[in-house]
Amino acid sequence: MRSIKTLKIFYRLRSAVLGFAVAGLFCVCLSSTLQAQRVALKNNQGHGIMESIDAEEGAKRMASFRAQRLAGDFCFKFQLEHKPRRGDTIRYNGILYGSWNDRGPVSRFILYPRSVGDEVSMELPPVELIVQNGVDSAVWIRRQAKAPFVRIEDGALFEPIFDGVLYTPFDLQMPFVFWQNYIYEGPSRVLSRIGQQFLMQPPEGSLAKLNGITAVRIALDDTYFAMLKVEVLGEDAVPYSSFTVRGLKKVQGQYIVKTIQLKDLHSKGATDFKVKAASIEIVLNPEVFNPNSNVALPEIPAELFDIL
Repeated sequence: MRSIKTLKIFYRLRSAVLGFAVAGLFCVCLSSTLQAQRVALKNNQGHGIMESIDAEEGAKRMASFRAQRLAGDFCFKFQLEHKPRRGDTIRYNGILYGSWNDRGPVSRFILYPRSVGDEVSMELPPVELIVQNGVDSAVWIRRQAKAPFVRIEDGALFEPIFDGVLYTPFDLQMPFVFWQNYIYEGPSRVLSRIGQQFLMQPPEGSLAKLNGITAVRIALDDTYFAMLKVEVLGEDAVPYSSFTVRGLKKVQGQYIVKTIQLKDLHSKGATDFKVKAASIEIVLNPEVFNPNSNVALPEIPAELFDIL
């Protein structure tokens, strides 16, 4: 029987991958798909022979991955579909605003706690989060539209945003992308593409380390360096959960991630993230991402969105 500590670590690890997908792919992995149009995907690159790279090339690719971004700011309307091994699919809607600043990727989420199709008359207010990714990451939250944003710290970083959603604020920071210590593990095949694998190791004393995450394995596309897959490893070095990019879509001249499939490797359940509409290469007021600002969220006209 698992100890209470082990169970806590397991559930934190299980939620971590969803958080990594929902944050990192928006402002890091999504941005790197811009490279896809620059390397002629139509030529079927990424399907060849798996070849290892040296340390210098690995460092170059990691630096490129960390620096990539979409051209312009963006807004996505998305849906989370939780698919338990047994039971009905549960869907939640959300909106994401994304940009970049001198600290790195930054995003603002609006998450609606009521599941799609729920006929409960009580209207739950949306949960808003501002997430600053990068080396100096942070997360702020508010649960009422008129309330101030409050920075989430310490143990609260590992609490679910609301019941029915797996991810936590700490996961949204996606800190593993910027961990300095990593080991190159060689090439692997992710669906139909070739990825180069890196084992990212958390710093000593970090919150990830203290909460049972010993490493995060990422696979970067061999052609355009976008993230293809993430696996979160626990103390036994066995992946607890993973997500895989399963679909790209060309929107307004740029490639974005359209679908991500997440799997809980213990329960065998899955959660899909699906972009339903996208508006990219827009300009957002930087104050939208300032937790101390009272700037209202912009209303982006419907005609600026592509329906996916």
